Amino acid sequence: MRVHRGLKILAAALLCVTLLSGCGVLSARTIRAAIVGEPAGLEVSYTDDASALVGSLVHAGLFRADASFAPVPLLADSDALSAAGGTKWRVKLRSGLTFHDGSPLTTDDVKFTYELAASPRCPLVTDICAVVSNHLVSVEAAADGALTFTLKSPWAPWQTRGLTIPILPKGTLTASLARLQAKVQGADRNAVSLTRENIAADLDGGGCAASGGSNCTYASRVTELERTLADAGLELPDPRGYPQLSSAGEPTGSRDDEAYARALFARLSALEALLLAPTDGQLAAGYPLLDVQTSPVGAGPYAFVERVPGNYVQLSAFKGFVLGEPAMSAVTFAIHASAAGAVASFQSGSSDWVPDLRAADVAGLSVSDDATLVHVASLRGYNYLAYNTREGRLFSNSVLRRALSSCVDLPAIIAGATDGAGIKISSTTAPTSWATESPAPAEATRDIAGARAALIADGWTAGEDGVFARAGTRLEADIIVREGQVARTRAAQLIVDQAAECGISLSVAELPFLTDIAPRLRYPNDFDLYLGAWQWGLDPDDSDLFASTACPTEEAPAGKNFVCWSNPRVDQLLAQGISAGSISSRVGIYATIQSLRRSERPYLLLWGDPGYALLRNRFTWPTRATDVESPLYAWSIYTWDLQK
Repeated sequence: MRVHRGLKILAAALLCVTLLSGCGVLSARTIRAAIVGEPAGLEVSYTDDASALVGSLVHAGLFRADASFAPVPLLADSDALSAAGGTKWRVKLRSGLTFHDGSPLTTDDVKFTYELAASPRCPLVTDICAVVSNHLVSVEAAADGALTFTLKSPWAPWQTRGLTIPILPKGTLTASLARLQAKVQGADRNAVSLTRENIAADLDGGGCAASGGSNCTYASRVTELERTLADAGLELPDPRGYPQLSSAGEPTGSRDDEAYARALFARLSALEALLLAPTDGQLAAGYPLLDVQTSPVGAGPYAFVERVPGNYVQLSAFKGFVLGEPAMSAVTFAIHASAAGAVASFQSGSSDWVPDLRAADVAGLSVSDDATLVHVASLRGYNYLAYNTREGRLFSNSVLRRALSSCVDLPAIIAGATDGAGIKISSTTAPTSWATESPAPAEATRDIAGARAALIADGWTAGEDGVFARAGTRLEADIIVREGQVARTRAAQLIVDQAAECGISLSVAELPFLTDIAPRLRYPNDFDLYLGAWQWGLDPDDSDLFASTACPTEEAPAGKNFVCWSNPRVDQLLAQGISAGSISSRVGIYATIQSLRRSERPYLLLWGDPGYALLRNRFTWPTRATDVESPLYAWSIYTWDLQK
């Protein structure tokens, strides 16, 4: 494997670590991880996978999801209890908890976190904001440390999605806000707004291009942005966090002026929001500017120590961690500009762990005997063929849906579309979830003769060209695919070729998503077949995809059930699933829903996207053998240790 110049940068970064004050942290008991991109928004406003990974080690929630996606008590002292038909959840907080800065973690911090997440200008990760604001009415704390969450309606996924969000330190964030307010107390609000409005009008509004300007980039406004921010009292972002990359994806040693300028503009926008916000809204408005975003404080297994933008982030074991001090003394995240650089660092022995890799990153890669290439179903999701079941559309006929599904050769599609890397699936529930059927049934079995016989029995007749027709309607349709998605386009063409053997004439239509496909997926749903993808969820509830009420209408044209599948039995099961009080009582419900889906065929599932990681074999923990089959294999990283 060719060694990239990024290795030299990594070596320099690690040398810096040993020369700085954190050198005592980097020891034989350090997990040396390699990540791609600069971690940002570390106080739970993550911007990418690297940020979320670092943040997950710093922060802790009432519960955490294990390798099977099941909630396990963390800051809570026992399982959550459901009451009032699933509209109330009671949790008891453990006693004696602290954050990394030594401040006590109490029910006041829990209330603060959930109320911030429920606020109209929630500054946290989008999914957290949506879950809390859509479902939570209130959270009340009792003197004994018990917390009662009241929901708008029964929603069992609250246990798996709502109770696992990170708990933030109220006092620390309040102090951070006070420091920010002191810095900008002399800022000229009018000057800030005027600069932001002028730049937005020129660039976002297209004024610059319309007037024939030649410098229609944010980079052309760097001097103006830097001056405005400095005059307002704000520090500028470290330019080392915005490296310019070569065509090979490696740093050139220069700054990416456009990326840096966009970061400046984002800070200017946040500053304006802070200056305009009422007193009770200033925390949410100024949240991106808080110093804890680069030096986070949490209650997770590892505490923040130091960061050098573009080089590394250091964490050290938190002795006060609720489940005991982690076995490894530290984690050092070496920052790389590309996956190739991260992989090269592992191959050279400079890193012990490279998470969040894709198939292209490890294609043709051979690892040494001291390492494992972890291959799991990626949380990025799964690919499917969707049938429009709306009345009046060709595939509203379930016989046709089942016949086409019987024509598809799923092993050939996985081999041909993904070069064999795709994950075999038969459920919209993630493969390693607690709700997954065991053993997993087959999604479909190719049966050309059976498919043709079913069509003939339904009144279809093969024409001279071999294509079936009935009452003047030919069995033909387009498979629409988002342009630029190579694997999906390959899969669509394979389906076209396979369906022809069954007398079904299909063609592939590659289309732009925003201007063509997205409008077709809205009411009145002008498509027949769509090859797309959904993201896996931590909870198996698919009400947004399968409930009859989620079918797009003229009043609500963007429902996610754009195939318009409507089944009263499924609706009933979905309602039971979200009102159940325990995970065990929900397992059978979702198995039945998947069985009905495979029978009625609103979707044919094709493959799960693969995810990869590189990990040294010398790391061991009690559940490693089963954990490495899950995308959440690092859920108990605090137990990782070195082989004796």
